[in-house]
Amino acid sequence: MSSKEKEAEFKKIPVDLIEVGPEQARLRAVDKNIDDLAENIKRFGLLHPISVFPREGKYELIEGQRRLLAVKKLGWKEIDARIMSRIADPIEAKAISFSENFLREDLVRKDIVDACTAFFNRYGSMKAVAEELGLPYHRVRKYVLYDRLPDEIKKMVDEKKIPLDHALKATDAATSPEGDVDLEKAVSIAQEIKTLTGEQREKLTEVAEERPTAPAEEIIEEAKKPPKIIRLEITLALRHYESLKKIASEMGVTESEAAVRGIIEWLARAGV
Repeated sequence: MSSKEKEAEFKKIPVDLIEVGPEQARLRAVDKNIDDLAENIKRFGLLHPISVFPREGKYELIEGQRRLLAVKKLGWKEIDARIMSRIADPIEAKAISFSENFLREDLVRKDIVDACTAFFNRYGSMKAVAEELGLPYHRVRKYVLYDRLPDEIKKMVDEKKIPLDHALKATDAATSPEGDVDLEKAVSIAQEIKTLTGEQREKLTEVAEERPTAPAEEIIEEAKKPPKIIRLEITLALRHYESLKKIASEMGVTESEAAVRGIIEWLARAGV
């Protein structure tokens, strides 16, 4: 056990006595998907305490900023904390915060993929997995589908060369009606898909479905062609707009893109 571990103690402390220190590594998008984290903590509890050190009758946060925001959202009055008796200097505090955030980003995604896949294999329902793990359905769907990606495409995702959404689209575009994946085609599309706009990626999916035997170059070229479009102006009640805004945020797209996807899906279900 290190000297720092000996100097730390664990106990519950009042949330309103915690101040976020200036050495926090996570300065942008702190509250992204915070509702998901709050729901997860509500279901399973706080699995990892935050870290703080005492300062002038209060506590300064070293790491765990998103967990602190999540429990505040849940209305908790206290939170489990690792209280360190000292911090050598601001750089050391920054290093602790950075290490915690940097390492967790990769580990959490991989762990969630494994957990979602395991639960899906048990229950056979993405909805059941979402309810069991406290995750949004669309995220569960992506993580479960990750498991069927070819190893080379998985590697591209793991190395952050392409996001999971792009990997899934590229694999789908390279899958024959019989369910066989043309790996070379999938890799070619995956390498190019990041250069496309959201609308062009949707067009790529359509072209791939219409021309399953077409080579990757032809599919990409067709997707890049300017589409014939008609602009519509719609009016939404505020409550509907807020719902659209939330869905767009969860999907990681603009509100316009989310609206277009919703209309396209509705038209597809209507069979037109």
